Amino acid sequence: MTQSLFKIITFLLGIYAFLPTALARLCHIGVIWQGPRSGKLVAITFDDGPDPVYTPQVLDILKQYKVRACFFVLGHKAKAHPELITRMTAEGHEVASHGYHHHFPWFLGPRAMIREVREASRVIAEITGQPPRLYRPPWGLFNLFSLLHSYLFGQRVVLWSFMSWDWGRRCTPESITRQVLSRVREGSILVFHDSDDTPGATPGAPAKMLAALPLIIEGLQKQGLSVAPLAELYLPQENFWSRLGQRMDSFLIRLFGIKELYFEGRPTLFRLRIKRYRGKPLALSDGTVLQPRDLIAELHLNNEMLKEITRTGKSPERIALLTLKQVKRSLPALARWVQSTPQGKNIRAVVGLTMLYRGTERLGFTVSEPPAIMKSLATWYQGWLLSLYHSDGRLHLRRHKEKLSPKIVAMGREELLRRYLRVTESDPGRRKHDTK
Repeated sequence: MTQSLFKIITFLLGIYAFLPTALARLCHIGVIWQGPRSGKLVAITFDDGPDPVYTPQVLDILKQYKVRACFFVLGHKAKAHPELITRMTAEGHEVASHGYHHHFPWFLGPRAMIREVREASRVIAEITGQPPRLYRPPWGLFNLFSLLHSYLFGQRVVLWSFMSWDWGRRCTPESITRQVLSRVREGSILVFHDSDDTPGATPGAPAKMLAALPLIIEGLQKQGLSVAPLAELYLPQENFWSRLGQRMDSFLIRLFGIKELYFEGRPTLFRLRIKRYRGKPLALSDGTVLQPRDLIAELHLNNEMLKEITRTGKSPERIALLTLKQVKRSLPALARWVQSTPQGKNIRAVVGLTMLYRGTERLGFTVSEPPAIMKSLATWYQGWLLSLYHSDGRLHLRRHKEKLSPKIVAMGREELLRRYLRVTESDPGRRKHDTK
């Protein structure tokens, strides 16, 4: 009986702790551990701080060499020393999460794991004004929930390319420097420790790291390598699920007969689908009253163009602003299509459902609230698209849930022509348009 119980416990521990750690550390599944081996860039990261003795000295050295780093801080230390976190952000460093305490992940249950992550994020967000984008588990050990961290919490998990061994009892400035400079390559993510009060650390070890740090930075420069922020070093690649999702999105576009709107042979921000309006009567600002069964041009955004916009924009406001600029450029092409094609001549209005509705009223659109069921479906679908086409899509959804709420935007046919047809007519050379 005792032997069987031991086997069961060992099996469960293997599933919960050993297997996730092996998948992350050996197979690098779900983690960032290495940047692209091009561009002559490396990243420097620090764990276990902020420490009132060692962290200011680290910041002084980085400032002297004009180097930016990433600090994986413990939540309870950040709460005790907010001035150091403030200095990190003021000097251009990234502040990431190392959990609230330096607890052993294998012994944390699901609730304790969630509490560690959320409390650390809350403290960091209160000091810096934004939650951390990156997370590194203590000791680089995982359990089932920390392996699913990116999905559950919207933070990317970061490890390192190799150890610097800067916390050991026998380490010296020379051994740390030799260890790093002999193994560093393009894209390497280096890890150091700016504290000595976590389990396993040798008291006074960060002093040796501080002596080695200038030598390492100078040695990197001699090898032609530049130290870059982790966000610049790592260029996220589309994973299998993202590629699969984008193929599904393309399939849905073909299935529902959604056509791209071209102008001068180039795609615009709009895709179109001709259909019958199925909502309640909708009064538009130009006096048009849209009735059920009226023919409309249903507007969809070109997801490939939106992908480029979300790659540039880092906040919902910035994304909305960039999208609005593209909408302004695309509306004259839409007006020309409405005026000159058989399908366009029969529609009553152009209608869309989007999260990026801010500022559209100034362009002539009427903004209104969609029915509850339609809103729920659109929230899920457009949130899914955002997670596919934006590297931090899930994190955006969690941060800005109240701002990412879809609305109906609509403009009557005559209002569209009045406002935007004259733009194309004033430039005879810009007459080519098409839907494909």
